[in-house]
Amino acid sequence: MAKFIVTGGAGFIASHVTDKLIELGHQVAIIDDLSTGFRANINPKATFYEADVKDAPDMARIFDIEKPDYVVHHAAQMDVRRSTRDPIFDAQTNVLGGLNMVMNAVKHGVKKFIYASTGGAIYGEPECIVADEDTPCNPISEYGASKHALEHYLFINRHNRGLN
Repeated sequence: MAKFIVTGGAGFIASHVTDKLIELGHQVAIIDDLSTGFRANINPKATFYEADVKDAPDMARIFDIEKPDYVVHHAAQMDVRRSTRDPIFDAQTNVLGGLNMVMNAVKHGVKKFIYASTGGAIYGEPECIVADEDTPCNPISEYGASKHALEHYLFINRHNRGLN
């Protein structure tokens, strides 16, 4: 049995990830600020923290309590239109909030950090119909840029600090 932190666990996708992890016998702690998720999506067998990934002291406290083996990071500001209207909020949530999770994962030596990026916003207007790992990343929205930025931080932390 492993210990997981799942961010955004009150949302549609991450709540299903949580359900499957619990079904497989793992312990799960959910972090969600309920800004877009729903309390009804929270698996009652999970530990729930109503918290914002942007809150660095709160994230440090939760990691100190939970000591996770794995982090599955879904929490995000995911509205492309809002990212255009308020790019600072978008970056605070997707880049700085994500970086809070990354740095806590490094500090606590998690075995793996799994990041739910985006289905296509990082590519902008792709040069081909099917975007694969070789498709150039040229986001044309602040949302795409913020999701792509965290991918770079993950790469850096894998290279410099061994985060898998």
